[in-house]
Amino acid sequence: MKKIFVLATVVAAFVACNEPTPTPQPTPEKMPIKISTTITRANDATFDNGDKVGIYVVNYSGSTAGTLGNSGNHVNNMQFTYNNNQWTAATEIYWLDKTTKTDFYAYYPYGTPTNVSSYAFATKADQSSEANYWASDFLWGKAAGIAPTEYAVPITTKHVLSNILVYLVAGEGFTAETLAAATKTVKINNVKTAAQIDLATGVATATGNVTTVTAWNTGEYYRAMIVPQTVADGTNLVTVTIDGVDYVLASGMTFAANKQHKCTVTVNKSSGGVNIGIGGWETDENDYGGDAE
Repeated sequence: MKKIFVLATVVAAFVACNEPTPTPQPTPEKMPIKISTTITRANDATFDNGDKVGIYVVNYSGSTAGTLGNSGNHVNNMQFTYNNNQWTAATEIYWLDKTTKTDFYAYYPYGTPTNVSSYAFATKADQSSEANYWASDFLWGKAAGIAPTEYAVPITTKHVLSNILVYLVAGEGFTAETLAAATKTVKINNVKTAAQIDLATGVATATGNVTTVTAWNTGEYYRAMIVPQTVADGTNLVTVTIDGVDYVLASGMTFAANKQHKCTVTVNKSSGGVNIGIGGWETDENDYGGDAE
């Protein structure tokens, strides 16, 4: 028995020495995903250093686009941070392969959505500071059908919310000098500050109860972010408080997504009234003004 064991061992060793060595298979090279963005932000030109966006990447199946889900996407809510004109991912992400197309969804500010079709966001009721004003902004963008590339994927984002600019003009009983010297606040009344945002479409729906938003004084005008919604005609829309006296504009308005509405208010001390003209941010140059007492 001992001799047989030795012989078997020698034969096994001989066979092992004559088996061909397996050829190592090359590991597929992964291609990292990079992004670039264009928007309108705090300085009306670009993002600020330290800004963070969330990115979802959804793969195609052949020529059919995938559906953005709460989970199970190729990339789920990856945080990218902006610094010195570059975006850096919290963890490096890669294309599935060299051929599969994808859709990219981006939103700002970064958060932790649990439902991508109904993401809760709210503007600040007190936007009197610049920080609170910009904290009330929400941006969204999509890049569709993007083929794998070594270059940064461009994503153009838009403002999901609406914006109002209130200009104050001296009317009866005021001069430009006395109006400029007075203590003033501007408030937008009867508007909802809460919204549910569909991250697949970038559409915001106003929710909750109405409240009052205090606008930010930029020096030239007063500015506020407003969730898209319609305020009914005859509603107390704008309150201008000058040295403790309220001047109220009763008017309706539709706040449209990605629109900046210009509102010129002429304050008349004698009547306590205002005059308002509204023009569009993008293409609407009409003046819908009239007298309000």
